[in-house]
Amino acid sequence: MSRSETFGKRAATSPAMPPRVAAAPAVTAQAADPPAGVWRFAARLPWLTAVLSVLLIYRFKAELAAATDWSAPHAPGHFTLLALGASGRDQVLLNGEWWRLFTASALHGSLSHLVGNLVTFAIVGILLEPMIGIGWFAAIYFTGGFAGAVLSMLLNPGDVLSVGASGAIMATLAALFTLSFHAGAPRPGLMRRVAGGSLFPALIPTALRGGASVDINAHLGGCLAGAVLAFAILIFWQEEDEHPPGRNLAAIVAGLWVALTVWAFAASTHTYVRYARDGFDYIPPHEIPRDVEAMQSDSYALVEKYRRDPRAHLFRGLYFLEQHNVADAEPYFRDAIRLGESSPVMTEAFRDWTVALLALSVRTQRRPDEAREIVAPLCARTGALDQRTRQTLEITRLCN
Repeated sequence: MSRSETFGKRAATSPAMPPRVAAAPAVTAQAADPPAGVWRFAARLPWLTAVLSVLLIYRFKAELAAATDWSAPHAPGHFTLLALGASGRDQVLLNGEWWRLFTASALHGSLSHLVGNLVTFAIVGILLEPMIGIGWFAAIYFTGGFAGAVLSMLLNPGDVLSVGASGAIMATLAALFTLSFHAGAPRPGLMRRVAGGSLFPALIPTALRGGASVDINAHLGGCLAGAVLAFAILIFWQEEDEHPPGRNLAAIVAGLWVALTVWAFAASTHTYVRYARDGFDYIPPHEIPRDVEAMQSDSYALVEKYRRDPRAHLFRGLYFLEQHNVADAEPYFRDAIRLGESSPVMTEAFRDWTVALLALSVRTQRRPDEAREIVAPLCARTGALDQRTRQTLEITRLCN
């Protein structure tokens, strides 16, 4: 009875009070929900990916502003990249410029190079960064960039320069593929398709316009580093946890990479003038003759202004060849070959064509034995020559 009476009293007294008490928490919960949703949405945005992308764009604009030579429009040349921090074995090991291992991944060889990297990076950043957090994402990115630079430096020819964020991006792609097998991966199928569709083509040797090529060794180094870090994350990441452990430690590691990179760029400023000034000795893209008429009017001025550029001598030799003056063309072709032996602007295709043109000028002057000796190395690999060189050899008839 006492329980019934007590219950009855509670039901009979102040019937309006319980709804007020119950309503207060409900109103409070509704007011708290939107901020929590906003924070949850903000946490899913790839903030670091966006910041790094902006920094890469800013750095490329600085490259263009500081360029002293060009390999193509919107493509800084060999000496500009060397001056700004491109990595290569000769510079790192022989000259002791270790800072290049940190600066190379922030540079790009052309606008198309930068855009291609940024598109891939944006896709992988959207998928991976919210999943593992900024700390781990940054640690994987910077570790991959350094590992790619190291492997490129060790395995590429000593005089080959390497630039680009590809090694760092390959690391994030490898991590994306590996971490897609975690039980908490939000879209594992999409993660594997994106990673696989980018990783495998990036590990296939490919020639680019302008004589450059994809740095497979940098890609491989970044890929291995990203895979190793991702496997380490998988080992300690419990299935019931939303985020991987050790994010604070990863952030500290990433901070050290950032500090080293800042130090490296500060060190690079001391060697800029020494390397960049050589770029003024080479023809910029907008001054290269586009047709026979331009060659006729500009070739002499180009030789006088850019005496160290083998292309200027090649253009002057072509001018005399067009005038059927093979005797005057010959010394210019010889100068072009001599200068091209140590010049980064003389691609293999240009060099082969110049040798064929020299053989043609010698053959026309009725020195067939000397011409055959000049052209013999080309005749031994006609299948590897470009169409322009093969056509010149057909005119000489020296490989028959």
